[in-house]
Amino acid sequence: MNRRSRWETALLALLIAAVVFFGISITNALDRNRLEMLKLQKLLEQRRLPAAASCQPAAAVIENTAPAGNAKYFDRHAQFGGVMRRAIAADVGSLNPVISMEATANSIIGMCTSTLGTRDLEHPEKFVPLLAESWQQSPDGRRINIKLRKNVLWQDFVDPESNKYVPERPVTAHDVVFYVDVIRNPQVNAGALRGYFKDLDTIKAISDHELVLEWKNEYFRSLEMSLGLIPLPRHFYCPDNSKFDPLKFNDDFKRNGMIVGCGPYKLIEHVRDQRFVLKRFDKYFGNALNIAPPLEKHVLEIVKAENTRLQMLLSGELDELSLSAEQWEKITGGKEFSRKVLTTGESSKDFPLQPGESLRRVKYLDSAYSYIGYNLRMELFADRRVRQALTMLCNRERIRNDISRGHGQIISGPFYYNSPYYDRTITPWPYDPERAKKLLAEAGWRDSDGDGILDKNGKKFVFTALQVAGSTTQERMLSIFKEDLARANIDMKIAVVEWPIYINKLDKRDFEVCSLGWQLPYESDPYQVWHSSQASSPNGSNHIGFVNPEADRLIEEIRKTFDVEKRIKLCHQFHKLIHEEQPYTFLMVPEALRILSGKLENVRCFPLGLNSEVFWLRQK
Repeated sequence: MNRRSRWETALLALLIAAVVFFGISITNALDRNRLEMLKLQKLLEQRRLPAAASCQPAAAVIENTAPAGNAKYFDRHAQFGGVMRRAIAADVGSLNPVISMEATANSIIGMCTSTLGTRDLEHPEKFVPLLAESWQQSPDGRRINIKLRKNVLWQDFVDPESNKYVPERPVTAHDVVFYVDVIRNPQVNAGALRGYFKDLDTIKAISDHELVLEWKNEYFRSLEMSLGLIPLPRHFYCPDNSKFDPLKFNDDFKRNGMIVGCGPYKLIEHVRDQRFVLKRFDKYFGNALNIAPPLEKHVLEIVKAENTRLQMLLSGELDELSLSAEQWEKITGGKEFSRKVLTTGESSKDFPLQPGESLRRVKYLDSAYSYIGYNLRMELFADRRVRQALTMLCNRERIRNDISRGHGQIISGPFYYNSPYYDRTITPWPYDPERAKKLLAEAGWRDSDGDGILDKNGKKFVFTALQVAGSTTQERMLSIFKEDLARANIDMKIAVVEWPIYINKLDKRDFEVCSLGWQLPYESDPYQVWHSSQASSPNGSNHIGFVNPEADRLIEEIRKTFDVEKRIKLCHQFHKLIHEEQPYTFLMVPEALRILSGKLENVRCFPLGLNSEVFWLRQK
């Protein structure tokens, strides 16, 4: 995995996880199908997986002499030992790596298992090996041969039914095949995760340590998908060589409360509604590759109250905590907080704490963005001049300053902001009410009857935006937008609905305006959100009904283009098209605001954020 611990994924898709913005969990707000379709990308991010492949048109080979798993970012002078304490808001349900859909659960699973390959932390466009020692991809990208390491062991465990002790045993290629077979089993609750493997023709173990995957089509993510696989312990889920039972796999409460992994940490304790404890796995294969995490243990305390978590941080009971913008502005001016804020590209080695400072401030742009989406099936939003005008009427600077306290980046398009696929030469539409009014007039909207509301052909410019019940932050954002529109004689009403109703309306395309967000991987495929076929598909996330032949052409070309530079150019063309069409009012990318104990060393802010596996704890 991209050895970014799942807690650092803000919470990390490849598109995915539970990023909280506008007071709501973005992926939950999006829709159930989207969440499931992005499950694997989520695992790619949260299990420290690579979220993007950077394969070349010619066959690419990485030999086992390549440094494994970002070894160069581990501090060779680190002190081993110590406990890092964090807090989570709630306990989890299943810890089954196939069926779990919870961000926290996937974070814990991610520390206990490993993928075949991972991104380079400093250069995320590159891959380095983990469980794989080498791989080779055919020129058309469809055939991938992967050789696995021979010194990888499954963690030992006590079988929850027989109570027998099961010692460590080797991880093999057959365990990786088993993982894919389980996902593809229609009786397993893998949801639309299966859709990610619909283009995988075959996967075969040709020996205990070699795999061959054949993909049906040319797709730039085929290497990503292949190296993003994890092994699944058949001997745990099918004890004594028993036949695989998909229904039991789904509902086995005891087994689904355990983790048998091959990664750097082992789950040794879970006290319901109190804590999780993970201990470094002594026989982790990474020990011999200089990628053993220095921290001996991770303790996750389950603390529901936000204020209690904050007080635990201030009292030294926690070593890390994510803050809201309001908390950040309110409390981090104290003398115990570092005056220097660590950000992308910086390291604690270069900026040591000053006398009296005991807590380090860190911030970086998250991998999510928020937007206001218009149902383009409605005649009201059919003209792109109208959509451009709506964006120019939205005071995004005020939204950022009033709600996010300035902690965010206003954006112009749908790609990960800190990746080369986002075109920074495209300037977001400005807040310009006068220009917006001219565009509306050009599109035929005028207050012809003097009642204070624009009209056209007898139709008033009135629409309703959906708001999730209980989201006070979203309520504030929509209220600002409503005020902005009112000054241009547009009447936006707000309908407050509960989660299930909100999701149902998205599924049925029964809305006029929605306010949501997407979490992005470093390199994303626009197909699920923007291709016209997904506007009518029940599993599609093109809720707004964006249909554009040129966009479809670019998306299809992006999917089959392996050359990175060519794909970047295509993404920039697509970005420009979306910017001009303005089917969304793109709002902003939020900043992740983190506080870390000053005792933690080798704190480095990589392009994709923090990575706790390289941290070490200064001992007394």
